[in-house]
Amino acid sequence: MSTSPSAVQEAPSSEAAKSLRIRRSFLAAGGTALAGAGAFAMAGQAAAQGGNGTQESLLDVWVKTGKARIGVDLNNKPLRFRDTAGKPTGLGIEFLELLMKDIGATPEYIEMPFGQTFAALAAGKFDMIGTFVTILPSRGLRGTFAGFPAYYQQNVAYLKPGSRVKTLAELNRKDVKIACQQGSSEETTLRSVFPLAAIQTFPQVADAASSVGGGLVDALITDAFFVTTMSKTFPEVKVLGESVNAIPNTFFMPHNDFKLWAYVTNWLRYQGSLRTIVGLQNKWFGTEARDKYGIPGIGVGSGGEPLVIKG
Repeated sequence: MSTSPSAVQEAPSSEAAKSLRIRRSFLAAGGTALAGAGAFAMAGQAAAQGGNGTQESLLDVWVKTGKARIGVDLNNKPLRFRDTAGKPTGLGIEFLELLMKDIGATPEYIEMPFGQTFAALAAGKFDMIGTFVTILPSRGLRGTFAGFPAYYQQNVAYLKPGSRVKTLAELNRKDVKIACQQGSSEETTLRSVFPLAAIQTFPQVADAASSVGGGLVDALITDAFFVTTMSKTFPEVKVLGESVNAIPNTFFMPHNDFKLWAYVTNWLRYQGSLRTIVGLQNKWFGTEARDKYGIPGIGVGSGGEPLVIKG
């Protein structure tokens, strides 16, 4: 049987084989070491870059100065608003101030429309957005979300006076107008949930509420916590006892501040185990959504999971 010359391979000598094995072992070990060193260097860089670049962490700045610059929209009662004395208050503000108290800092509020807060944070106009926000991927281009939910936003449909709509599916029609707040997560998500409807945005939630209360739009989609306020302001507006969705919200801070991110994430996890947000929801939102419309509340569990509150 003949053998093709091209198929013949010369067996390496014992010395050559030994050298080859040593070389391969060295390359494998070196590759592993480099990979490990690279990962460690990246983690070290994230930790060393307190805030932006070589700046110290905002957490250290807050502890050192006792002050934190907080950007916030105070036109979203009962989540965040000014009381009769002009003091910022509401569920979101109270939750933020619990965080600030544990850090040992006093918030200095920089007020602006909600839709402008993300660009302002990216531009360094303030240190952190003053309340939890929906984790929209597009927002992640301008900052970093904490690694644990602070709150679950449960959106429901508020219907104009005299509406005959019985289900959410009936809102997905070309002749239907749905209102929401400009720059909110609803503006993004509603276009996929109700692709046939016309989505109209308003600068403030109060403006959107007035539009549905006055019958200018067919429905307003926003958080269930507005049930009590809406029923008092526009008693003829109806609420569908069906959730559109429930989206996690959390604190939003500048990129590359690992120390601040880790502290806030751990703080939120601890508050979840204490069910802090559940108590605040009962305090600020009341129980009308559950009692009158059968809409259960949604809190944050110890593992970050949505926690259904029925009573």
